[in-house]
Amino acid sequence: MVLENKGSGVEPKAMDEKWIEEALMASDMWQFIGDAEYMRLFYPPMAREILGYVSIVCDRAEYEGSLIYDQYPDRVGFLKMADDVYQMASYMDNMFRPVLEEDEEIDPQGHCVSCRGTQSWLKNLIDVILAGELVYRRYRYFTGKNISQSPAWR
Repeated sequence: MVLENKGSGVEPKAMDEKWIEEALMASDMWQFIGDAEYMRLFYPPMAREILGYVSIVCDRAEYEGSLIYDQYPDRVGFLKMADDVYQMASYMDNMFRPVLEEDEEIDPQGHCVSCRGTQSWLKNLIDVILAGELVYRRYRYFTGKNISQSPAWR
């Protein structure tokens, strides 16, 4: 059986090269996403639990026009998201006491007060996990958006 090209007006070679380029981009994206999800398996149990709370907060903020997709996300918005996560995970704050250096002390709320700052270890960990999750979701969103608009994925 012989198929005839009725003349789509697109050079077959150019279309093939574009498709290959887009397929490679998609491959890189899925490689990154797979790697990121695999590496999360190495998180200690408490960090995985915090990641669950971070995911809930990020899911709520994942909509078209959200601050998490702004070119430069707003720090105030980021801190609000971190506070929302902290509200869910605050019971962990007093589960572990930090090891103190000679010049450090514990404030009445149980937070270590030192040159490292006055935030609790939990808030610091939430900030780091949230920032990583936002990078992951922004990459997935922007890369996926470009690929889904290409003819190769229609």
